[in-house]
Amino acid sequence: MDPSWYLYAGIFIGPFVQEDTAVIAAATLSVSDPQHFPSVFLVILFGLFVSDIWKYWIGYSAHASARARRWADKERVMALSERVERHALTTLLAARFLPMARIPTYIACGYFKMNYAKFCVIIFITALLYTVIIFGIIHLLGDVLRGRIEIMLGFIAVIMIALLTIIFSLKRKRANQPMD
Repeated sequence: MDPSWYLYAGIFIGPFVQEDTAVIAAATLSVSDPQHFPSVFLVILFGLFVSDIWKYWIGYSAHASARARRWADKERVMALSERVERHALTTLLAARFLPMARIPTYIACGYFKMNYAKFCVIIFITALLYTVIIFGIIHLLGDVLRGRIEIMLGFIAVIMIALLTIIFSLKRKRANQPMD
């Protein structure tokens, strides 16, 4: 059996764990081993799409709860629902590129009962756009750095992890300080 299916399975599952990292890793793989390019691109795109569309149902299923239905019937929530539906492409496009906005937005779309086919089409468009942009940037960096991209991305990853650790530590420390 060809062992590359393990690679593709991992790439497909990656967005379920952490979308941005999975797309960047797939793009980096396609730069370092160009024979995988078309397959890696399609697998990560499909994984990204599937990892996003199921989140809709989390919000949709919240209507089974009486407490959630009472919350949804409020006037401000209904107004927000109408705006999300009216500006679905803009909302989902913004959520795709804003950190920490995807999951709450996709759940809200389900909660607001946005048309699922419309949601899926827009999610696919935003996933395609995002994947093309990330692959384009990584491939451009790969051309500029000529084979040293893995080292540079390693440095970037270490710096990002360090920054996130510092930020979360400071927030936790600030939250744990007694109020005067």
